[in-house]
Amino acid sequence: MKALQITGKNQYEIVETELAPPADDQVTVQIEIVSTCPRWDMNMMAGKDMFDPAVQPDYPLLPGFPGHEMAGTVVAAGAGVSGLKVGDRVAALEHLIGPGAYSEYLNYRAHELIKLPDDVTWKQAVSFELLKCVLIGLLQFGDIQGKSMLVSGLGPAGMLALQAASLMGAARVTAVDINAERVAYVNSLGIGEARLAGELGDERFDLGYDCVGAAASVQGLLERIDSHLVIFGVLKGDVRYGEHLWLKGIKLESYKYRSFGAEDQALLLDLVAKRGLNTECLQTHHVPLSRYEDTVALLNRQEAIKVYSYPKTDFTS
Repeated sequence: MKALQITGKNQYEIVETELAPPADDQVTVQIEIVSTCPRWDMNMMAGKDMFDPAVQPDYPLLPGFPGHEMAGTVVAAGAGVSGLKVGDRVAALEHLIGPGAYSEYLNYRAHELIKLPDDVTWKQAVSFELLKCVLIGLLQFGDIQGKSMLVSGLGPAGMLALQAASLMGAARVTAVDINAERVAYVNSLGIGEARLAGELGDERFDLGYDCVGAAASVQGLLERIDSHLVIFGVLKGDVRYGEHLWLKGIKLESYKYRSFGAEDQALLLDLVAKRGLNTECLQTHHVPLSRYEDTVALLNRQEAIKVYSYPKTDFTS
């Protein structure tokens, strides 16, 4: 099968590689669509570790890595697999170890996948891994019914958080960004209220959800909320938790990754299939995997929210 392999800084190849038969607890998925996770793609091609930019990745990366947002069809199943069968449509919920999804096929353990109903399209499902992560963070707040929330950052995670928080019962959700074009794009979609960061005046919110990770973004949220802040983005820099925040009893916590069980998966599918959460709007540009340098350039220039590809055809386009 074909796969994309990043071989060095700003270097990649389309390679032929073998895929082992699925283990007893695995299924083989023919990947129908794969989408970028922008920070992973930009860092891996720029010679930077995802979590420590001072460290260079160990090149060459495994074939298909760092692709991990995908949807596809089960074409083989191990003897011990239950709940999934050949022909099932699935999307990835996790996969960051081993070969990646910038490939034609990939083996997954059954619990790493979510089975898709017929009324969810490939483009809706391809970034369910990101939506899963966003929902885990939002669920850290507990009951958000009737509360107001300020979301910082209108990248893919922020666009999902803006919608999900509202659909989960928040009374008012506003998202802010410093990029005027991104704010205008989100408002044009009709998925929620987006504002420039400097336009909030003296408005305050109960909750804050940071999807940027920059210390300045977190600090800005801390000064505008009255109850609880969760940092979803990978934190860069130092945040000052002053005495005035302590006196108010404001809770500040980092994102806490956990397993995503059956009840969580039901919530995810309900939000997308029944309540209208727009995941497809993240997929703004289609670029074949054979032109991966164009994909990364679009992400670096912030022209694309996410870039998607079809591995069945896009290795030779």
